[in-house]
Order: sequence, then structure tokens, then C-alpha cells
Amino acid sequence: MTLHLTHEQLCELILADSSLQPDGESSNGDSDIVQAHLRACLICSAELRSLRDSLSHFRDASISYAQQEFAHSYARRSSIAPPHSYLSQPLYWTAAAVVCVAALFPLSMHRQRPISGDAPTISAAPQQTAESDAALLADIDQDISADVPAPMQPLADPTAGTTSATSTSDQRSN
Repeated sequence: MTLHLTHEQLCELILADSSLQPDGESSNGDSDIVQAHLRACLICSAELRSLRDSLSHFRDASISYAQQEFAHSYARRSSIAPPHSYLSQPLYWTAAAVVCVAALFPLSMHRQRPISGDAPTISAAPQQTAESDAALLADIDQDISADVPAPMQPLADPTAGTTSATSTSDQRSN
């Protein structure tokens, strides 16, 4: 009765193949015995070959899938235009129109306005201003020509209408 390799022994062989040890040398002293068993037992060698092939296929499939996903995500990010579904939404069109109007608004403010036939209204304003200026100057001249300005004039004497009732007897004589 021959014993076959255990799962742990097969895993150690696979890890020894992918490890950084030179020429697949194992740190175990059993490696020569395991290698001799693999040469003699077709079932264990087929199982090891099947495991290695499965891992190799899995590695190739995962690398291929990762490359496809990277290429797909890069292609999605390379375009700055929004997807087609965004272009059909009215919110985006409204936002674009608001941005255009906001950009043109300062330009319209700097445009020169045309002069219309409002010449009589414009000439009436300087006449009214000249009259109010003349009235203001006359008021200033009157204030300057006064001897004492109104705020500095003395107050009325509250005792001016009463007579002095002091008697001569109350006065002292020396």
C-alpha cells in the first residue's frame, strides 16, 4: 500500500516553486523523498500538475480581466463630454443658457446708449439748476452781510418789562 502526498505537501511544493529559493530547493529535508514519490506515483504527479495548471490559468485570467477593466475605465474617462443621456435633460440646457446670458451681461452694460429726441428735457434741467444756484448764492450773501449771525445774537432779556423795586433804604451806606 503506497501513501499519496497530502494536501499540505502539495501546497508546499507549489509554494516552493514560486518562492525565491534557488533551483526550487526546499528547506525541508523531506524534499528528496517527496520528489522521488512524485516520479514514482502518477496520481500525485497528475494532481500537482493539475494544481499548477489551475493556478496558472487563474493568474492569466485575472491579469487579462484587470487589463480589460483598466482599458474600459480609461476609455470612459478620456472623453470630457457628458454621456448622451445628459444632453437630453433640460436642466443642463437651462444651465448652459444661464451661463451664456451671464457672460453676455457685462458686455451689454458697456454698450453706449443711443441719444433720442429728449433735447428739451435735457435743456430744462440746467435752467432749473441755475435758478436754484442763484437762490442759494443770494441766501449765502444775506447771511454774510449780516453783522451778527442769527445763532450768535443775544437772547431777549426776560426782565426788560419789569421795573426795579429796590428801595434805597435797603442799600448800605458806608
